[in-house]
Amino acid sequence: MTLSIQHTIQEADRCVACGLCLPHCPTYFKTGSEADSPRGRIQLISAVAKEIIPNNARFKAHINACLSCRNCETACPNGVHYGALIDSTRSITQQPNTLANWLYWLTQKPFALRLSSQLLRIVQRIGGLAILSKLNVNISHKIALLPPLTHTQTWQAFYPATQTKRGAVNLFLGCITNAFDAETLRASIHVLTRLGYDVHIPPAQSCCGGIARQQGESTTAEQLIANNVDAFENGLPVLTTASGCGAGLKDYTQLPVQDISDFLTQCDWNDITLSPLSAHVALHEPCTLRNVMKSGKSVTTLLHRIPQIQVSAMKGNMQCCGGAGTYMLQQPEMAQALLADKMVALEGDIYDYLATSNIGCAMQLGSGIRQQAMPIKILHPVVLIAKQMGFKSELD
Repeated sequence: MTLSIQHTIQEADRCVACGLCLPHCPTYFKTGSEADSPRGRIQLISAVAKEIIPNNARFKAHINACLSCRNCETACPNGVHYGALIDSTRSITQQPNTLANWLYWLTQKPFALRLSSQLLRIVQRIGGLAILSKLNVNISHKIALLPPLTHTQTWQAFYPATQTKRGAVNLFLGCITNAFDAETLRASIHVLTRLGYDVHIPPAQSCCGGIARQQGESTTAEQLIANNVDAFENGLPVLTTASGCGAGLKDYTQLPVQDISDFLTQCDWNDITLSPLSAHVALHEPCTLRNVMKSGKSVTTLLHRIPQIQVSAMKGNMQCCGGAGTYMLQQPEMAQALLADKMVALEGDIYDYLATSNIGCAMQLGSGIRQQAMPIKILHPVVLIAKQMGFKSELD
């Protein structure tokens, strides 16, 4: 929900400043500053809304440093809707960031975004991005965020079940996922149709509005939400492969949104045989999957369907990886500090795969893995399942 000034004050005043949120906040953990804690930010938001303090650069810096991980909500005894507070406040704390603003513009232009990804794929394949990183260290960490890119897909509006039909679902494409991780979407269709589900991909769907909301463009975010409500009016479950998109749709619509791993754990697998996989998988739990979608356990359950697989929760899963949408572009210093902790966590054991259910987390963690030259392949849990069902990955 987007809050008015009056409702912002009312919601902020529900915070009793007990401090139970403090140990759960990644930025407070790193800085030790009260102004970078949930209760500190809430007090700042309230003071600005009441015009006690100015909406100045210092205020904006503390608000924009928030990851919106929503860990604090899980610890709040009073149930303060911190996510709604920070989303509403961002509309008055827009920060200049050329790359993030460019990405925001592209999310409104799906064709341009997909075309850009294909141009980047070509440059990536010939080694041009690596050369550019060496020539310009200022953009090297941004280039490192790009995953290995595949061909984009021209989606059909309907993919029929290939086994006895058990139902039908909608598949949400997203903007960044569609451009940078079409492989996961293809894998999702492979699994769903073989489980007996017709897959609908409404062509009128659009970005979930998350990037627009993070940039403070609340009007655009509302328009995108309204567009998706109209696009998915058929009443079927709306499955998301990126938990960030799922969280945005769940927060701002009444659509029957569900993370794909959560949905798959509820399916009938009696006629399906998965090939064994003798591999050790580190399971990363995105903040949005845990705190908003409430589907973290479903991923573990799903992956354990694969014979011989070993699944271990990644150490420090309760702390954000620093991806957080465009945060990794806008707040690179804090994002890198949080990423460093994740890389240390991966050093404690030998893993073949790192599985995560959010494209932003995959890009952030993947950049660290490649920079550290770790022999770990990062992918979506559904891609692992699909491969054991005969799915042929373009990246293999």
